[in-house]
Amino acid sequence: MIGIIGFGKLGSAFAQGFLNAGVKVLAYDSSEQKLSLDGIQKASSLKEVFEKSEMVFLGLKPDVLVSVLRENPAEGKVLISPAAKLTLAEMEEAYPNSKIIRVMPNIAVSQNLSPIPYALGKSVSTEEETSFIELFSRVGVTVKVEESQMDIIAAIAGSSPAYFAYFARAMREAAKEQGVPEETANLLLAQVLSGTGALLSKSSCEEIMERVTTKGGVTEKGIKELESAAVYQAIKHAIKIQSKK
Repeated sequence: MIGIIGFGKLGSAFAQGFLNAGVKVLAYDSSEQKLSLDGIQKASSLKEVFEKSEMVFLGLKPDVLVSVLRENPAEGKVLISPAAKLTLAEMEEAYPNSKIIRVMPNIAVSQNLSPIPYALGKSVSTEEETSFIELFSRVGVTVKVEESQMDIIAAIAGSSPAYFAYFARAMREAAKEQGVPEETANLLLAQVLSGTGALLSKSSCEEIMERVTTKGGVTEKGIKELESAAVYQAIKHAIKIQSKK
């Protein structure tokens, strides 16, 4: 059983993903009305979640998370934190001898398709890491990273669905202006994004662009238009700005 404390956007997305995978979910939120997802078990307190769960996902804002760690002992439990800008050292200072794994997923976890980059706290054993991988691989793809890289990873893994959706929205609106029904455009774009993701798992960005682009063709003209508008540099700048906040 996985425990989830905090049932906001990410906590509820993880709950849905685990339920999809047949994993029991015990959830707690200070606002009980948020716990409306069918299939979850509702805990009456933080203590109940810590006592009954094998691992606990802390879907909380950084200041609340630190307070929870200080006030609620969870001896021996592996705690999973997706809090951006809250380092392992800061969490371990709030809760000495804790076993914490820092992750940076995105909302596609609700579809069991999220990347799950993770970094280990100093007290997490090899066996506990293995258990984490076995459990969280059911809702995405786990990738071990250096914690020093988490800020930039938050931008390219955690926030990127919004960026891809922003790009897709522009494409959808262009299609609508040419008479394509919105439902049709959305369906086509969803399939394109899914297929491109599959291609990226086996090929580089450059290889995909080369395979699609014909010299003098419409794709090349479109890419040149994007380059003339400095879209490539704007994307890089947005990622860098986010990673520094």
